[in-house]
Amino acid sequence: MPLLNLQGVNKRYGGTKALDAVGFAVDGRAIGLLGPNGAGKTTLMKVLLGLEAPDSGAIQVLGLDARTAPTAIRGKLGYAAEGPGRLPGLSGLESVALAGELCGLRRRVALLRAHDMLDLVGLDEARYRPVETYSTGMHQRVKVAMALVHDPELVLLDEPTSGLDPESRDELLDLIVHLRSGGGPAVLLSTHLLHDVERTCDTVVIMRRGQVRYAGPLAALQAQTPDRWAVRTARPAPALVTALAARGADAAAADQAEVLEVALPQGAGPELVWAAAAEAGAAVVHLAPVAGNLEAAFLGAIAEEGA
Repeated sequence: MPLLNLQGVNKRYGGTKALDAVGFAVDGRAIGLLGPNGAGKTTLMKVLLGLEAPDSGAIQVLGLDARTAPTAIRGKLGYAAEGPGRLPGLSGLESVALAGELCGLRRRVALLRAHDMLDLVGLDEARYRPVETYSTGMHQRVKVAMALVHDPELVLLDEPTSGLDPESRDELLDLIVHLRSGGGPAVLLSTHLLHDVERTCDTVVIMRRGQVRYAGPLAALQAQTPDRWAVRTARPAPALVTALAARGADAAAADQAEVLEVALPQGAGPELVWAAAAEAGAAVVHLAPVAGNLEAAFLGAIAEEGA
């Protein structure tokens, strides 16, 4: 059963189509929800949570039908919304414990879980401080702790690294990697930052103007980028660059002078490199495909005909 399964989901606000015939089925430990601002990412998350009702379409989350079991779904989900989301007058510990109680935990259990979650997100020394004194990074972490306190099966994070300094951003991304790799919940990470997805996720959903342009494994998306090969020669061979260019390939030096990264023309294979090397008298000692770049794959996925 896919983690998320949507079919023909539509949501309109006035004259704006926030979700336009959205349909996909994905699984994975960490799903990156990518798209420019206004793509429909937040609306999609609210629909998955049952905070917004779709105008039409079918939604299954963790194998449950959103129309018939919305309460059961919410009990299995955690959600850290975009923005501060602080509860004035409470400490970090009280905020997380309250979130646990609102999810049905008894007070003592909620407090114990709150301590554990604050340890997990790295707020152990600040747990008794009022949340008004927290930095932006600390606010983001306490929101993640609140989303995790009731032990959900899937946690939804909406732009969790927005506004963070580089150190805080790295720490939060490390936490997502820990959740993905450990026995914690699966993660749906909504962001417009490609590097965050590349670093943390194994699956990706790409949206543009309310539509899904790609949904599936990140590796498969990267494989759709133009065919690129790493070519190592026994010694620097400038004539090889000329021979490759004559065949329509684009070659650029990599970190070492004797290594080239070659973008092959559409439809060409590695035999083009061998032919160019033979013509240039270059001794090729290594030839291997290069993993696709997420930025190139993303731009290709959201490209529109005629754009």
